[in-house]
Amino acid sequence: MKFYHSFEQSERGDSFVEYTSDGATARLDFISDSAVRVAVYKTGAKMQNTFNVNPASNLSHTGRKRIDTADFTLITPSVTDGVFALPCGVKIKVNQSNFLLTYYKGDSVLFADRAPIAYNLEHEFGGGVYHFVSRAEGEHIYGCGDKGGGIDKSGRAFRIETTDCMGYNAQSTDPLYKHIPFYICENSVGSYGIFYDTSCTSYLDFGKEVDNYYEPYKYFKSEDNCLVYYVFFGTKLEIVQQFSALCGKQILPPKWSFDYCASTMAYTDAENSSEEFDGFLDMIHKTGLSCSGFYLSSGYTSIGNNRYVFNWNTDKFPNPAEFVGKFADEGIHIIPNIKPAFLIDHPMYSDLADRGLFIKNPDGTPYITQFWDGGGSYLDFTNPEAFDFWKTQVTEKLLDLGIDATWNDNNEFDIKDDEAVCANGEKACTLRPTLTYLMVLASYEAQVEKRPELRPFLSTRSGSSAVRRLAQTWSGDNRSEFADLKYCHNIGLTMSISSLMFYGHDLGGFTGDMPSRELLLRWIQHGIFEPRFTIHSWNKDGSATMPWSYPDIIPAVQKLFEQRRSLVPYLYSTAYKCVRDDVPMNAPLFLYYDEEKLKDDVHAMMVGRDLLVPFAFDENMHGVNVYLPKGDIWYYDEVKYVGGQYADAPCEPTDVVPCFVRGGSVIPMDGKLVVYPVEGGKFTSEFFDDDGITNAYKNGDCVLLEIAVNCTDTTVEVSFENKGSTPHTPQFELCAADSRQLIIR
Repeated sequence: MKFYHSFEQSERGDSFVEYTSDGATARLDFISDSAVRVAVYKTGAKMQNTFNVNPASNLSHTGRKRIDTADFTLITPSVTDGVFALPCGVKIKVNQSNFLLTYYKGDSVLFADRAPIAYNLEHEFGGGVYHFVSRAEGEHIYGCGDKGGGIDKSGRAFRIETTDCMGYNAQSTDPLYKHIPFYICENSVGSYGIFYDTSCTSYLDFGKEVDNYYEPYKYFKSEDNCLVYYVFFGTKLEIVQQFSALCGKQILPPKWSFDYCASTMAYTDAENSSEEFDGFLDMIHKTGLSCSGFYLSSGYTSIGNNRYVFNWNTDKFPNPAEFVGKFADEGIHIIPNIKPAFLIDHPMYSDLADRGLFIKNPDGTPYITQFWDGGGSYLDFTNPEAFDFWKTQVTEKLLDLGIDATWNDNNEFDIKDDEAVCANGEKACTLRPTLTYLMVLASYEAQVEKRPELRPFLSTRSGSSAVRRLAQTWSGDNRSEFADLKYCHNIGLTMSISSLMFYGHDLGGFTGDMPSRELLLRWIQHGIFEPRFTIHSWNKDGSATMPWSYPDIIPAVQKLFEQRRSLVPYLYSTAYKCVRDDVPMNAPLFLYYDEEKLKDDVHAMMVGRDLLVPFAFDENMHGVNVYLPKGDIWYYDEVKYVGGQYADAPCEPTDVVPCFVRGGSVIPMDGKLVVYPVEGGKFTSEFFDDDGITNAYKNGDCVLLEIAVNCTDTTVEVSFENKGSTPHTPQFELCAADSRQLIIR
C-alpha cells in the first residue's frame, strides 16, 4: 500500500543487515567505525557501476559494483532492541515501518529520516529516487562541490549536474561544472556527512522547500533507478577525510606545477601566435618572473574560426616540436587544451563515425549536439576502441612532441537527451561525470605509458569526486569582477572540502573586460596561496591578461610572485600531507575551529594547517581586520597574538599579503625552518621534500623530517629525525617575535 510499507528483516551478516517489503530492498552496510552505507532499491534492480567510490584507489575502466564491500574496514556493530551502535558513539535505530533511520549521538537525535515516509518506495513522489531527512533550526550546510554564493548552503537548493557555464555569476549561477552530491551538516548535536553515490542529474534542497504535512526537512532527488548513499560521523574535518578516502587517493602533483603557470586565449587565437609566444618569453626574462607552465588554449587547433582537437594549426605553429622545445629550454611545460567532442566537419569525423566511436542515437548514428561553433559528437569513452583512440592521439599529437601534461577541457558531456546511448548500453545522460572520468583516465594512461618515470600532471574542468585520483581542477570560466573574486573564494574552499583539494581559479577573471590594476593584483594575492597559480583570460577586446598588463604595477607583481616562490616549499610539503592524510591544502576556518562567527562567509582561509591568510575582496581597501580563532596563538610581523581577538593588518594591493602563523608550527622559509613556538609544552611538525617529479618518494627516497619541539619558559628545544633516505641537514631559526633561546638537539 502506498505511503505505508512494512519492512521485514530478510538477511543479516556480521557487517550488514537487509530488509524487504513490497518488492523493495533496504540494506545497511557498516563500512567502518564511523560510517555506514544505505541502499534502497527495487529488489533485483540493475544498478550502474560506480566510479566515485574507490577506497583502494584503483584506476578502473569499468568501475565498481554499487553495493560492493571490498576494501572497506567492515565492522560488526553491537545491537540492542533493533538499535545498532557504532564504535564512534553513534547509534542507529531502524523503524521497519517505511524503513526510517534515526541517528543518535548520545541521547540526542543527530538527524533522522523524515517521518512518516522518507523514500520514494512506490512512486509516492513521482519518478526518480528521493531521500528526505530532518532539518534542524540553525543548522549549517557545507559542500556540494563548486557551488557559488555563501559558503553555508543552508536554506538553498542546487542542481547537481555538469554544465559548460562560461561567464557564470559566482554568487548565483547553478549548476556549474562539477557533480558532487556530498554535503556536511552541522547542528547543535554534532556533524554528519552524506554522499549520494550516483552519476545521474540530481537535486539537493537544504530547506528552500516547505510542506504543511511534514516537519522541516531537506531532500535529495535523482533520476537514478536506485538510491545508494553513505553517512559519515565525526568532526567536520574527519568527515572530509572519510569522504575523500572513500573516493580514492589523490596523486601528488609535480613540484613545478606549484609555480606560476601562464595562459590566455588571446595568444593562440591570434594570427601571429608565434610572435605572441616569443614576446611572452621575452617578458618573462625582462620581468624576472618565475614560470614553469603554460596552458595552451585551444586556438592552436584552429582551422578558420573553429577548433578541432588534435589538429595543429601549422600556420600559427609551423613546427610544434620546436615550439614545445623552446619553452622546455626555459623550464616551461606546455599544457595543451584537449576537448572530447569532434565537430562534424573535423578532418577525422567521418572515420570516427564509421568506426562507431561516438555516443549514438538509437539507430546507431552519431549523436550530434551543440559544441562551440557548431554541431559535434562526443567520443564514447565507454567504448574501449574509442578510449584507445584517444590515448593514441594524445601520445602521437602531443606527448611525442615533448609535452608531458594535458589540460582536459570542455568535458561536461552536455547531453540531456535520454535517447543518446553509450557502447556499454547505458544512457549517456546518466553517465556524464563517468564519461569525464574515463576521458581523463585515457589522458592519464597515455602520459604514464609515455613517461612512466614521471608523475603525470593533468587538469580537468569537469568531473565527479572520481577525478581527484587523476587530476587537479579549477573553478572554470569566471568573470573579471570584484564580486567574482569574493565568491570564487567560497567556490574554491567548497571544492576543497568536497574532495577536490588541488584547485585554483582563472586569476584576473576569464571573461569580461581587462581587470583593473587593483582587481588584477587582488586576484594574484589570492592565487599565490592556492595549489593552482594561473592567470587566464578571454577578454572581450581580445587583450591578454598578463602579469605585465600594466607596466606601472610590475614591481608589485614581482613582489607577489616572490611571495609565491617563497611559499612553494611550504605548499609542496602541505601537498604531500594532503595526499597522505586527505587533509585539504586550503580550508575554511570552521574546519578546524568551532566558533559560530567562523561558520559562514569569512574573508580568510587556512593554508595548510599553520597559515591563516586574510584577503581584501572589495575596492579601495588598504587593510584587513581578521578574527584569530581561540585555542591557538598567532604570529604576524614580529607580534604575537592570543586567539579569540580581531587583528588589523595592512593589505595594500601593491604589497605582499599578511600571513598569520599558528603557534606550534615549523614553517620552511628562505631555505630555513622557522619555529613558531607555543607558550609552554611540546608539539610536533613535519617537512617533506623530494625530487619533485617522480614517485621515488613512495619508496622512501625523499626528505621527511619529523620535528619535535619542547617549549619552556627560557628555551625552545628542537630535535628532528629524517624518516626519508635523502640526506638533509636542516637549518632552524626561531621566529622574531620570540626571545627565548633556541636549542637544537
